[in-house]
Amino acid sequence: MQDLLSLTNLLITLALIAGAFVAYHHGFARTADEVKARVISAMQHEIDTLKDRLTTLEKENLRLSQIIGTIRLALQQRGLHVTIDGELVSIHDQSGFCTQASRIIEKDPPAQAASSGNNPIRPTHCRNEEV
Repeated sequence: MQDLLSLTNLLITLALIAGAFVAYHHGFARTADEVKARVISAMQHEIDTLKDRLTTLEKENLRLSQIIGTIRLALQQRGLHVTIDGELVSIHDQSGFCTQASRIIEKDPPAQAASSGNNPIRPTHCRNEEV
């Protein structure tokens, strides 16, 4: 009888240990799944936000291109031809005598720009010919 009681006690103890292990493993797996779901949701939200920003920037880029085109057309009607080639902007007058070429230089933040004194405009090269 004593042996049966000891054996029952041992079986209950082993069952409790196995049950605790299964419960711990199940809780850990459930927590990992919840964290994974939250991370996926946050990443999806970030992707949607970036898509919205990309769409907004594409619209802004198109608007700025249209503004540049309008400015170029207005200047061309006044006899100035503007050529944009990468980072080099050239302005030619109608007679071809005066040319100004400027490189597009990335602006520093406003606080640094005032102290550095960088001026993106290059000197004007004019050819004055008497007729």
